[in-house]
Amino acid sequence: MQLLESSMKLSDHFPNSDIARDGEFDTLGYVDSAIKKTLVFCDNIRYLDKADNNTNVSAIITTSDLLSQISPGRAVLISVNPRSTFYKLHQLMLEKGQFSLKLEYGIGKNCSVHPSALVSPMTRIGNDVTISENVVIKEGVSIGDNTYIDAGVIIGCEGLLFIKDGEKVTFIKHAGGVQVGKNVALLSQATIVRSVHPGFLTVIGDNSIIGISSNIGHDAQIGKNCSISSNCVVARRAKLENGVRVGPSSTIREHVNIGPNSQIKLGSVVIEDVKANESVSGNFALYHPIHLRNYLKIKRVSYKRGRWQKNGQSDQKRHFDGIRSATKTPRNQDYS
Repeated sequence: MQLLESSMKLSDHFPNSDIARDGEFDTLGYVDSAIKKTLVFCDNIRYLDKADNNTNVSAIITTSDLLSQISPGRAVLISVNPRSTFYKLHQLMLEKGQFSLKLEYGIGKNCSVHPSALVSPMTRIGNDVTISENVVIKEGVSIGDNTYIDAGVIIGCEGLLFIKDGEKVTFIKHAGGVQVGKNVALLSQATIVRSVHPGFLTVIGDNSIIGISSNIGHDAQIGKNCSISSNCVVARRAKLENGVRVGPSSTIREHVNIGPNSQIKLGSVVIEDVKANESVSGNFALYHPIHLRNYLKIKRVSYKRGRWQKNGQSDQKRHFDGIRSATKTPRNQDYS
């Protein structure tokens, strides 16, 4: 994978008055980049510490008050607004065609592509892939063997990313791509957003299923053997490890890590990491038995206040008993 046409220096794009230390970079990316010679931005000490401890980061855009915290040997650009400066450079380089995400383009053997589908010639489609009606596959997408793509799926589209200068909001186009594994099923109207940078792709792992009308945000990492039900949102840079199950209409916020073989129950809003083999539910999502106990407490108070009709009390008692039993289920079991 080639990221830039050639190495660049900060002085190729910025005035010397803003450069504390000049130096080269080969790509733009994040502070945890796994790509050598990455340029990043850091607008607080937490991100700066991560960047400064990552040997793959060769250049940093930061504020003047953080300059003294950066180790010698890295290129440094000073900016009042590092994020805005970084993405303005990103846009400029994208417009000039200085990013290059190269794949071995082409369509494999025994593929079925509906005539209404729009497939960019700058994609790689494996063998035995089915592409149904009105599917859109944009450039920079790689599809593994034996994958099924149902009607109306969009892969490699732009996602929500912007900078704000005063009252002006500027949309930031993406420069990356999408990697879809083998034996994947993408069901009708699912949307997979391309990554922001070419060195860190949005990934759907082997044998995973993305449900109807679900949205996978840029840079999200979906592991192998995952199932994501309908109408779900997996936000940018969220990571679902292998074997995760996500119930219908759930939302997983950005940067959250979901441990292997864990479960996100229907309608959950997940705002923090979930441990391996754990189930969570609710808005905001909690460990599932805790959520059920809280629900039971609320219902019991309502019952004692006489808000239910007398002829429904026996049914509600059975309802309580069912919840009480569920809260005693071991942490690694499936909760219905």
